[in-house]
Amino acid sequence: MKSVLDRNFEKRAGQALALVEGNGVRKFRFEPSGRIIWVVRGRKSEYQVVPESMFCTCDDYYFRVMGKKRQLCYHLIAQGLAEASGKYGQNGMADSDYSGFTAKWKPLSRSA
Repeated sequence: MKSVLDRNFEKRAGQALALVEGNGVRKFRFEPSGRIIWVVRGRKSEYQVVPESMFCTCDDYYFRVMGKKRQLCYHLIAQGLAEASGKYGQNGMADSDYSGFTAKWKPLSRSA
C-alpha cells in the first residue's frame, strides 16, 4: 500500500503516514447535533479538514490544490488514512462549544 501512496502522492504520502502514526489526526463529534469536525496537526498549526468536500484550511490547499498544482494536501491524505485505518483520536463536545471551536479557522474580516 505504501508504494501506491508514494506513487500517487510522492513525499506527501510519507508526511501523511507520519501524522497518522504520530496521532496527529482527531475527530470531534458535537452533541446532540452529531456534527463532525476533523482536525489534523501540521508543521505550523492545526487545520480543519472537511473530507466530504475535500477541503483543508492549510496554505498548501489554498495555493497548490486550488491552483491545480497538487491533487491534495497531506492533511487531507492523513485524514483519509486515519479514518480508513481507525487510527485517530476522538473527542466529544457540546453543540454550544461549536462556534468557539471553529472560530480559529474563520477568515479575519477586513475593515473598509
